[in-house]
Amino acid sequence: MTWQRGYRALDLAASWNAPLTLLDDVDASFTGERTLYGLPFRFGTDLDGASLVRVTQDAPAVIPVDEDCQWILFAHAIEEPSLFEGAPVGETVARYTLRYTDGGAESVPVRQRFEIGPTPRLWEGRPLPLDWGQTPFLALPDAQHRLMHRTCGRYDAAGARYVDIDDPQARSPYVLPYRFYLWPWRNPHPGRRAAALEIETAGPAVLIGAITLSRLAEEPFGRTVSRELIFSLARGSVDEDVAVTVDRGTATYAYRTVDDAGLSTPPAWGGATSERTGYVRVAAVPSATVALDVAGTVEARFTWGDLLEQGRITTGDGTEWRLTEPGRAWIRGTVVDAATGEPLTCRLHFHTPDGIPLAPYGHHAHINSDGNTWNLDIGGDVRLGQRTYAYIDGEFEGWLPHGRVIVEAAHGFDYVPLREELTIRPGQRTLELRLERFHDPEADGYVAGDTHVHFVSTHGAELEARGEGVRVTNLLLSQWGHLHTNVEDFTGHPHTSADGATHVHTGQENRTAMLGHINLLGLRAPIRPWCTGGAEESDLGGGLETTLAHWADECHAQGGTVLLAHFPVPNGEAAALIATGRLDGVEMIAYDDYNITQYYRYLNAGYRLTLVGGTDKMSSEVPIGLVRTYARVTDPATMDYWDWCEAVRSGDTVVTSGPHLRLSVDEAPPGSVLTGTGGRTVHGAAEFRSIFPIDRLEIVVDGTVVESRRWDEPVLTGSLDFDLQVEESSWVAARCYGPGDGIARHRDVWERPIMAHTSPVYLAADDAYRRTDEGVLAEMLHLIDGVEEHIRHRARTVWPGPVGHRHGTSDHTRYLLAPLAEARQAIRASSMTGPAEPASVRRTNRAGNESDAPKSS
Repeated sequence: MTWQRGYRALDLAASWNAPLTLLDDVDASFTGERTLYGLPFRFGTDLDGASLVRVTQDAPAVIPVDEDCQWILFAHAIEEPSLFEGAPVGETVARYTLRYTDGGAESVPVRQRFEIGPTPRLWEGRPLPLDWGQTPFLALPDAQHRLMHRTCGRYDAAGARYVDIDDPQARSPYVLPYRFYLWPWRNPHPGRRAAALEIETAGPAVLIGAITLSRLAEEPFGRTVSRELIFSLARGSVDEDVAVTVDRGTATYAYRTVDDAGLSTPPAWGGATSERTGYVRVAAVPSATVALDVAGTVEARFTWGDLLEQGRITTGDGTEWRLTEPGRAWIRGTVVDAATGEPLTCRLHFHTPDGIPLAPYGHHAHINSDGNTWNLDIGGDVRLGQRTYAYIDGEFEGWLPHGRVIVEAAHGFDYVPLREELTIRPGQRTLELRLERFHDPEADGYVAGDTHVHFVSTHGAELEARGEGVRVTNLLLSQWGHLHTNVEDFTGHPHTSADGATHVHTGQENRTAMLGHINLLGLRAPIRPWCTGGAEESDLGGGLETTLAHWADECHAQGGTVLLAHFPVPNGEAAALIATGRLDGVEMIAYDDYNITQYYRYLNAGYRLTLVGGTDKMSSEVPIGLVRTYARVTDPATMDYWDWCEAVRSGDTVVTSGPHLRLSVDEAPPGSVLTGTGGRTVHGAAEFRSIFPIDRLEIVVDGTVVESRRWDEPVLTGSLDFDLQVEESSWVAARCYGPGDGIARHRDVWERPIMAHTSPVYLAADDAYRRTDEGVLAEMLHLIDGVEEHIRHRARTVWPGPVGHRHGTSDHTRYLLAPLAEARQAIRASSMTGPAEPASVRRTNRAGNESDAPKSS
């Protein structure tokens, strides 16, 4: 055998005296020449013939060496499982002696579970293999952790991929990943030539699988902690096809570095990454070869020791490689309100000037490999653009490097986002960050809530909401084919934070592919089924069991709040729900010309529709409250969940993805109906405050911009006073936008526009608010006809046998169509008299104040 970069595997063939069949699961054993931890070993190849050195008391072994060496690496094990039968740990089970060509010798005791251990068994019938967690203290198993393929693999290994390594714990049933233990023995006299090894046992049989020599002073398996290696490609980009591999050590996945040139405005709301510069964390011995692999092809190689010595090298392909400074400190940090000094829950991110992100302990530096995160990695962290933030409850701990560090922190829309360059000094142990309040919307009575969140846990939602300044989170259970989510979070009452300020209530998003999606908030009991009508919301091949209208009626019967999710799509039953007054609000999850135009059309037809905002959060690529509802409550300090829902139903709401926008007409807020305004002039005022730059403020009347103000340079505060001559019943709303013709956008997964939009103030020309639009009414009737045709001729409504439906009526089709008949009648009536009162008003008039629903304790 030849030397391979300082290592040589001995040929033990002359000493083999036992078959490999002594080992359990022999078919999975190592045979022949093998590379373990990047080092060469040579095992026997004959499963049934002599391929092991078996040492007994009657038969010690003498193995020729005749080499100069610094280390001797044994792949060895004890044959008998005596350790698991009561043999004491630390007992000397063998003695290894190194004889030198000058006649001298050095010997070392080999102890149970120190230098050696029993060769693993299959342990059939045991839930836990006895060798797991009981490997020798000074040796390594002959199986090395491998970095799993970043994007591909077996379905049953999906869970293992999330921990990066090919993890034996994820295997079922248990299959032995190793046979021998690798123990390195440092030659006590490396300047003397080794002649032979003598191996004697003190009792149990010792099995020698392979022996390897090293001429290098380095510790063969390495003990240095990983450090950051930065590389800059000469061509191409750092994507998931790019990998950095290390043969004698470990390397993580390669990630792009943070690019501060792509910083959002304001800071702490996302950022870009470098196309060609990436980093990887490497732990390796100096003789290790580091390789750049692009889509399975090695583009460059270098020796780790050369980089350690030089600090920076360039490989033949033009890739530049450099190391960061190694010093670091474990920091205990706090984030506080600058005015009060109280701990402040917030979103936090660190990175080095080189662009290496640094996560507080327990958090991600990169969420889910920067891939799509639908229903994955939800809670505790969020990614905006390519920047990952950790939600911390006012305090954090973790490693930060000595030297310059950039920190970003944000607390919703109410605090000035922080971006600061710090210097971490040797010996430093603590860090305090301070956030300044920008605006307090609750001073005006407006409290933030998110109407639409999925997949996070109740406590995860609470933490994230507190970090974003959101007081109310509606966590919605639902069904996605055969997947049911957040079922265990449903309790029928709100979860309230320890300080009483933050409320998380698990309601439902009930969904059908054709008829639409509906958010049922404030439920005391589940309303089933959650989804119906077949894939992709319900079961593949499932039938249509109910409609949105019936779900809405059940929710209202519980005193709940009904919102049409991501209005108006799926655009099926929306018209019927609006016509019958079953909605307490329509939800905006992103400003879009089509969606807002549809909203305006219904308003023009005389329907009073409260506007609410929610994120439809389904991944860690959007924070709770990125689009939120501000609803005005009587007393924010004592507000509970039910108060906020009542405030939403009142109509005094603002939807925003950043700006704090206010509107009043004759001092009346959104949701108000001002009567007797015909023939007179009303005065209005709109103003905004925003941590995001804004360049447009507009007043919309009956769908048309009638007043606007535009700033040449974007501003953080602005206002607009206006007068309107009222000739007929009209509605008035205000809206504002981030700068640019395309509107400045967030860095969440959908790149939502930065904007705000109020619910309308309604101006009644006489004693009641009435208006209509025959064209809109005609289209509503067409939508209702389409839903009926779908139910009658396309939906799966024919069950193969006798059916006892949940609704209990015998005529299922009639049950499904009944709300449509009600809607047609309502539309025909509204053509003459105007639409009926909104659902909340009708229910209050009919059943008393529905806010008498139980309060949270």
